Amino acid sequence: LLPNGNFEVGVHIADVGHFIKAGSAIDAEAAERGTTVYLVDRRIDMVPKRLGEDLCSLHQKVDRLAFSVIWELDADAKVVSTKFVKSVICSEAALSYAEAQARLDDARLDDELTRSLRILNSLAKKLKAARNAAGALTLRSPEVR
Repeated sequence: LLPNGNFEVGVHIADVGHFIKAGSAIDAEAAERGTTVYLVDRRIDMVPKRLGEDLCSLHQKVDRLAFSVIWELDADAKVVSTKFVKSVICSEAALSYAEAQARLDDARLDDELTRSLRILNSLAKKLKAARNAAGALTLRSPEVR
């Protein structure tokens, strides 16, 4: 929460380029793959395991190099300002989707992390409602398990 009552929200992606030299064999292979692919029974990594699962992966209380977009949002989730920066981030926690949902659902929890998750969830719902009101296309498909 900012002093003016607005919220600062960031989305971060690992700075993989810090670890991979442009034009190298790893760079060429990563460009060819484009992304890590998650299949039902395995994954096909874009970059070597040491990068994808360690140096460029978020771990609790570990500094990581990133590219970030930082938004200032008002109480209605309207964007007040946007900035793009190179950053160093330190994740407060590494939660699974189920763990995050459990924090949202458990009314007995009132710690800082849970309060932050609830604020972000509220803002996400407002953003989704605004997208839908503006005519967003919603695709429905069965979940693959």
